[in-house]
Amino acid sequence: MIETEKKFNPLLVVIFICSIFWLMPLVLIFINSFKPYNDMMQSFLSLPKSWSLAKYIETWVQFDFPRLVGTTLLYTFSAVFLITLFAPMAAYKLARTKSRLSSICLMLIIMPMMVPFQSYMISLTRLVSSVNLTGTRLGQILVNTGLCMPLAVYMIHGFVKNVPIELEECAYMDGASKMRTYFSIVRPLLKPIITTVAVLDTLSVWNDVVINQLIIGGKTQAMNIQNALYMRFSAQSSDWEHALPGIVMSMIPSLLFFVFMQKHIMGGITAGAVKG
Repeated sequence: MIETEKKFNPLLVVIFICSIFWLMPLVLIFINSFKPYNDMMQSFLSLPKSWSLAKYIETWVQFDFPRLVGTTLLYTFSAVFLITLFAPMAAYKLARTKSRLSSICLMLIIMPMMVPFQSYMISLTRLVSSVNLTGTRLGQILVNTGLCMPLAVYMIHGFVKNVPIELEECAYMDGASKMRTYFSIVRPLLKPIITTVAVLDTLSVWNDVVINQLIIGGKTQAMNIQNALYMRFSAQSSDWEHALPGIVMSMIPSLLFFVFMQKHIMGGITAGAVKG
């Protein structure tokens, strides 16, 4: 039997070192979440003297974490539901309509992707305020949906082009309406890319800080987890003892979700690259 010779690959070493550096902030957050404030400030890089969950329990109670989780889940599920409902419809219609108006509409939809958010952040806040949605959960959901919609439409639009139009023509010949054709034939074929969009937008909305600050402001009952944690820091004081355990608890759902769903991200993107 011929043994394959193992060759040293310096690229793997570089990747491994980069991975360690990438993980270090997360590791340090986890380690210091078990320390009291003085130990955290004096020996940030050392292991905690004890691994007590006391700070986690205090944080769970003080932050009212069940309410924060429920509010964040409401924002996430509502925005992702609206995106996965309307983005495929818009992308399908634009992809199947061959006209200059369709191209212009697509360009207008994806234009926010090309412009830095900071450039229209103030205008967006004033618009939300003018329709009395500032400080409301509905305003947060609609803004999250609108900001995530351009990328969703762009990704699904490219995928729709690879769906054979002959399937729809056969359905029309059998007497199916356009709506029936879309929901019975086209949308099931879009499942890979819709799943990819749902995963990316779920992580985006769950980890949102800036949008929640702009729309909700200081209204405690409507804050999501990330904004509530951020509000523990100010120019006068920083509640590291409870902020770090809160950060760890807020990361657990998104990390587990990403681990279980990461295959769908690449699966949807690569499926869209294959001609039907």
